[in-house]
Amino acid sequence: MGGQKSIQSIWYEFLAVQEPLDPLDSNSDVLFELDDGSQWCASFFTYRNIETLRKKNQSTGECLYGTYFCASEMILISEMSEEVILQVLQELLARGEMEIYCRRLS
Repeated sequence: MGGQKSIQSIWYEFLAVQEPLDPLDSNSDVLFELDDGSQWCASFFTYRNIETLRKKNQSTGECLYGTYFCASEMILISEMSEEVILQVLQELLARGEMEIYCRRLS
């Protein structure tokens, strides 16, 4: 299909952090650029990480003691890895859903 956009570059926050990563229990911001020059961002969370954050919030009082959780441009994934995130972004592009789940920066 002519005119299909593609991903030019991706920056993964979890690769820039020096802390050990639990690929099944983590979250990360991701910035990416499409071949048309537009820049985008999204926040990826593993399913398990949502429960970890809820339990933390229960003890700290955040989010009404874990009653709710929200994040903008939130995408839930099974595993925090470059491969999974790239597959998700490519799927969103192919389905024309990038604008729904990711925020355009420029």
